[in-house]
Amino acid sequence: MAVIGIDLGTTNSLASIWRNGKIELIPNIFGEYLTPSVVSFGEDGEVYVGKVAKERLITAPSVTFAEFKRNMGSSYRYVANGKYYTAEDLSSFVLRRLKEDAEAYLGEEVTEAVISVPAYFNDDKRCATKNAGKLAGLNVERLINEPSAVALKHHMGVEETETFIIFDFGGGTLDISLVDAFDNLVEIQAVSGDNYLGGKDFNEIIAEDFYKEHHMVKDDLTKEEQGIILKEAEILKRELTNQDKAERKVYIQDREYVMQMTNQHLIHISMELFKRMSIPIRRVINDSGMQMEDIDKLILVGGSSKMPVVEQYLKSLVTIPVVKDLSPDESIAAGVGIAAAIKERVGDVKDMILADICPFSLGTEIYDGSFSPIIERNDTLPCSHTREYVTVEDYQTVMKFPIYQGDNMIARENLLLGTMQVVGLPQEPRGKVKARITFMYDINGILDIKIVSGEQTLHRVIMNKKMGLSEAELEKRLKQLREMTLSSMEDENVHYLLEKAQRLYQESTPLARAYLAEQIARFRAVMMKERNARMRREACVQLSVYLEAVERNKFDFHGFDESFFEDDNEEE
Repeated sequence: MAVIGIDLGTTNSLASIWRNGKIELIPNIFGEYLTPSVVSFGEDGEVYVGKVAKERLITAPSVTFAEFKRNMGSSYRYVANGKYYTAEDLSSFVLRRLKEDAEAYLGEEVTEAVISVPAYFNDDKRCATKNAGKLAGLNVERLINEPSAVALKHHMGVEETETFIIFDFGGGTLDISLVDAFDNLVEIQAVSGDNYLGGKDFNEIIAEDFYKEHHMVKDDLTKEEQGIILKEAEILKRELTNQDKAERKVYIQDREYVMQMTNQHLIHISMELFKRMSIPIRRVINDSGMQMEDIDKLILVGGSSKMPVVEQYLKSLVTIPVVKDLSPDESIAAGVGIAAAIKERVGDVKDMILADICPFSLGTEIYDGSFSPIIERNDTLPCSHTREYVTVEDYQTVMKFPIYQGDNMIARENLLLGTMQVVGLPQEPRGKVKARITFMYDINGILDIKIVSGEQTLHRVIMNKKMGLSEAELEKRLKQLREMTLSSMEDENVHYLLEKAQRLYQESTPLARAYLAEQIARFRAVMMKERNARMRREACVQLSVYLEAVERNKFDFHGFDESFFEDDNEEE
């Protein structure tokens, strides 16, 4: 059975596999590699994932969710049709779709995956990602940091020594890693990032600028209207990738508005976002102990790194070459596929070594409430460190060790992983009774702790409090989610075309709506009555071409020959 690599992204997700001596990206039902990380719920209990769901952000916004990766590991709940879902529930639907696509492509069952996560994901978020894999029917033993995956892909086949920064800027997160690579070894020197900074923040800033320019109050608009504006903002941002100035027509409440932007104005209104980008770059350089002149280049990856303003800002910030990866949207997935091959020890990559690091410090709280690190941030994994602690009161009989992950000097501001305590200590003056605590942390994120005090030895493997759904809990949740079937793969294109048509209808002028309504009605009639597969396919192609023309012409039908789409056999 195949082991696949999965890039579970904030905006898009994709899967890969190492086959026939090379990495292969796995296409979805539409023949595309990128599957939007969007989930929508139908009234009949059907679950839509990907392109269909993305269209429903406009047509059914109250039951459609995107960018939920940002809430992984949190208590945030999404509500649809009276049911509650966590971010890992929604992620599990995306993973199920990728699993099904992979099985259709490979012709065999897929039961295991290596999944990428932002380097700056804490233990809660990593465990939520593993839980999502379990709920999707996947065994996920290994997670890999996203920039580490890119480093693997970048260094594969490279013989010379190189030191570089991976600047991974996706739809929802920013990850920075400083990498030292030579021979078959890829060694991560330092990581940093921002789990709440991504391309979506630029979409929102463009939308806010539009509200301001047209004196609109966002809360006065419906969710559908807000969704239209945000979608146009994203399209405008993408157009600025290839041109310095762009504009879009936005139709709200039967009125036409113009949304326009230049790259220079985008820089101006996004000043705070750019300032946030510089913080993790400074941090990885400082943590690594290197100087800028020790680094060969900075490599841009992630879909949002294609924005010219991002490249322009980084070139003004650093003195080393800033280069774009040839496939910024796909680099992580390719690297995760390589990591899966390394784990399975197959192919030419089986001898490659990835020396990853601990993204956060691990330690305990001491008597004054401060944090005492035992394993420091950026220690190479796997690692083991020991520290000694003593009693702080006379005749103290208990020593308590709360275990935290983080880098705040106040212990309770970090993430609590668990608590251990030594009891029945001999009653001695303070400072006389000692306890040696050893932390062992492995590449899979498992923390093994041993405490030795006198003749007592305590041992515990810290598994996150959310990590392990018990077998009973897992089976119960699996049953609940599997009762909600994903939309069938053969009907996926039909659903997509209908949702896209309805979204365009909402965005269009009254004149364009009349044309669209006629086409939608004709298409629905064919799908309901026609059982001939060829006729159904032809209807899909006909509507698809029509919708592409509508979108391309931005709802301006002057000079557009409608007879092009008429079926010669329509009256037969």
